[in-house]
Amino acid sequence: MLFGKLTFETVLQVDDKTRLDASLSFANDSENITDVLIEPASGEGFVSVYNGGDSSRWYLDWAYETGGFVDVSVRIIADSGSKTKTYVAGINVLTEDEDALISNDNDLWPYEPDLKNYIPSGKNSFIYAHRKAQERILAFLDEQRIWREDGTRYTKQDLVNLPSEFKEQFNQWSTFQTLLIIFESIQVSSGDIFQEKKLEYENLMRQARNRSSLKLDQDGDGELEDIAYNIRSTRLVRR
Repeated sequence: MLFGKLTFETVLQVDDKTRLDASLSFANDSENITDVLIEPASGEGFVSVYNGGDSSRWYLDWAYETGGFVDVSVRIIADSGSKTKTYVAGINVLTEDEDALISNDNDLWPYEPDLKNYIPSGKNSFIYAHRKAQERILAFLDEQRIWREDGTRYTKQDLVNLPSEFKEQFNQWSTFQTLLIIFESIQVSSGDIFQEKKLEYENLMRQARNRSSLKLDQDGDGELEDIAYNIRSTRLVRR
């Protein structure tokens, strides 16, 4: 039997490089894989990524030029075409406006000029880490019960639409949160330089978060309310 498996990012931004990885695909002992092909989107056509028995090379690097949902497929061929297995999955490709990230890579370089050396294989940016930072910020606001007037959670669009003085505060929070995520992922051991940087950016992130005095549109009328919040790591203080 043939077993197609594709490792991929389920959410991407337009023009952001990604790796479609079929290296976890396999066949049982009775089958002899003779080709592995990946189609990055319906109608693009299948591209052979087969490299003999070296499954670590069974991948295709790609970038999507337009937003929308796309179907990506991996096809495993055995015995020179007599047997095939195709696995199909979906990717949500967002435009920059739809992604609504609070920070970007240009915010990182002043703190870590050599950070480009640590961009993961198959990527050309840290957009994925900025998106994870966005998720953590929204989750924190929810945990602290900073909600709209109707009790619903704030969304990423609410944060990017803040006035410049408040948007700048969120940008700092997101920048340090992103750096923390990056150094969490590349830390090798608890005593190495990456551990020191992780602790440094965790401290800076908490300071940026604690400094944030927020005015958020509670009733959705497009006007900022007169309620100011002071974000703390353990409690919410209303002034």
